[in-house]
Amino acid sequence: MSTSRVRAALLFSIATTALAQQRQPPPPLEPIAALPPLGLEMSAEITPDWMPDPSQGHIRVDITVTNKAGKTVPGLSEMDFTFLDNDRRQKIVTYQAFEAAIFQPPTSLEIVLVIDELNMLANAQNGSGKVELSEAAREVETFLRANRGVLQKPAMIYRLTSDGLFATPQPSMDGNELADEIENPRRQRQIWSPPRIAKDIVKISKGDDVLLRITHSLVALGSIAIEERRRPGRKLLYWIGNGWPIENRKAAGLSDLSIELLTRMREARINLWSALEWSFFDASGNAVPVTDYVFKEFREEPKPDSTDLNYLSLPVIAARSGGGTLDTGHNLAAVIGENVKAQSNYYSFTFDPPRTTVIDDCHHLKMEIDKPDLTPHVFGTYYDQPVFYDQPPIKQPVTVKQLEALIANAHKASGTELVHQLDGVQLSERLGSTKLGALAKSVRGKKSREALEVLADESVFLAPPADEIPSTPPPDIATQRQMVSRTISYVNTAIPSLPDLFATRTTVQYHESSPEPDQTWKTASPDQSLHEGETATASIRFHDGKERVEQKSVKNAPQKTGIERLETIGTFGPILATVMFAATSAQNELKWSRWELGENGIVAVFRYRVPHETPLFIAEFCCLPADFYESPFRKTAPFHGEIAVDPSNGAILRLTIQADLEWRQPLNRSDIMVEYRPVVKDARTFICPSRSVSISRQRRTRVIGEWGESFKVYAPFETLLNEMRFEKYHIFGSTSRILAGFVEVPKDK
Repeated sequence: MSTSRVRAALLFSIATTALAQQRQPPPPLEPIAALPPLGLEMSAEITPDWMPDPSQGHIRVDITVTNKAGKTVPGLSEMDFTFLDNDRRQKIVTYQAFEAAIFQPPTSLEIVLVIDELNMLANAQNGSGKVELSEAAREVETFLRANRGVLQKPAMIYRLTSDGLFATPQPSMDGNELADEIENPRRQRQIWSPPRIAKDIVKISKGDDVLLRITHSLVALGSIAIEERRRPGRKLLYWIGNGWPIENRKAAGLSDLSIELLTRMREARINLWSALEWSFFDASGNAVPVTDYVFKEFREEPKPDSTDLNYLSLPVIAARSGGGTLDTGHNLAAVIGENVKAQSNYYSFTFDPPRTTVIDDCHHLKMEIDKPDLTPHVFGTYYDQPVFYDQPPIKQPVTVKQLEALIANAHKASGTELVHQLDGVQLSERLGSTKLGALAKSVRGKKSREALEVLADESVFLAPPADEIPSTPPPDIATQRQMVSRTISYVNTAIPSLPDLFATRTTVQYHESSPEPDQTWKTASPDQSLHEGETATASIRFHDGKERVEQKSVKNAPQKTGIERLETIGTFGPILATVMFAATSAQNELKWSRWELGENGIVAVFRYRVPHETPLFIAEFCCLPADFYESPFRKTAPFHGEIAVDPSNGAILRLTIQADLEWRQPLNRSDIMVEYRPVVKDARTFICPSRSVSISRQRRTRVIGEWGESFKVYAPFETLLNEMRFEKYHIFGSTSRILAGFVEVPKDK
């Protein structure tokens, strides 16, 4: 959805205008006119904190660095790191250092404590499980109540039991309150019960109690990751207990489970720590380092056909996440506290993964440090996806003449075959209404005409064919200034003197086919062709420059859910003043482009550019992948376009606005074209809006159900196209000679 806005008047000026035959641009022109106040208010536009930041790379990783003594090392700079992705040097997009001794926002780091009642009770022998559980809870309470219960970082408590997964309502920095929650777990909310995750369980466990506990534990970890990915910041997750013993169990579907689990943990920025107060010992009773139990082979990605659950043991997942094991014989609370303090020294990087055509393309990350005896710890695996980037369809460019030849040669082809051919090409120049009408008469079938209409609509932002560009030399600067001055006078005169009228507005929406329920969200569909969807016909009344819908009928309303709609706001409102205000402001650019042949004679075309973000143009769509509420994308944007005018009187006959959006944004195209034509009523001539085309390309979102949770992810980009036509004008009670456009009335609240 694209929205135009207008602000108060400024002096208009023409930027440097380079004529075709000149090698050096002429000097800037002085202001030539002023636009009087339009009476339209411009509210301040503030980008919310939750909006995507295009300066950040697609993927974020958090890194801690330790010295030979195992102490974390602060104070390193970006130049000290070399980032390797599959052993290839990777460019760091952003870098940020966090130090424990320097104030950090509360949202930068969160402590997550998981009390594993399920496995502690099951793993213990001779009734000692309750003792271990009691001691674990006591250690967690001791940690929370330290420093009089004032936590340095917000903390979240989860409890895994045979009845399901439970959690405190929200993160808190009140340790005493959280400790009370442990003592009174009935106040905790239940995330899931075993029946709710039955579908996830049956994929792995086959009635085996050990497999059942393993699956419950892995599902709980996945659920916690989904819960935590909804909050910003890095998470230190301490799993209180010795985890889920594998006991040589096997399971199918291991690779897919590993991919999804590690991906959700990476998205949540979780570093997992196995925290236990019961050391491993060898046959002689000596403590054994936990690294002896994390075999190197299990730290690699399991093969697609692997069934060995050791790949998903707690120590292995912890090591792969950039965490590890806190192994102590006593005072676990103090050890966790020391670890939190040490982990507060860390570095956060973002980067853009390489493009791939492979789904779940496994990549291994390494960080090299240009200093001796330092060891980096990083979440070492991510899965590259084609969906991380736009995947526009690859089409064959054709000229208008080549398109005419294609259609002429397809007279014996079936309608389906012609549609397929038209979907596989894109125009390299504009297809005008006259030629489009002639071609439409020569194709058979509704779908063929739809495909041809889409081709024409997609070409409206291009230059016309060479035979529609006169060889007339460009006008000199004085003549250009005179044309622009007439156009400014046209806008000044038109907006305050709009007549009352009725018109019929027909809006045809084109969209891609909605994805099937079992279709992957990780790559684009091979078919991205546009199909005619909803057609809305409305009787519009324009009164005092405002637009009201008197009657509206809709055909072909979508029956499926998930069909996106493109709404165009401002197309027939203040768009003329907005474009002229922007194009002629001193800090922006307005240059001669070319002559064109119009329906009623020669047309002068200027191109303009607004190179900085401005509230004059707001790119907007719904919605970002927020799980529990609608979160619209709303961003001011630079823009550019063309203005085609009648050189004799300055009347605007055609204009375009194309947003210049950052490539990392979930919206990468938001363009509008408006055409105007003379309307004669009662011997009076008005220049009225006749046609508009709006094109948007934005990310879909997809709802994923996994591990008792529902969450949203970005899905592939899709194109939405609107064509609007205004017809059957009935004009009343006005002597005005021109009509600039209309303002849409805000919806009643």
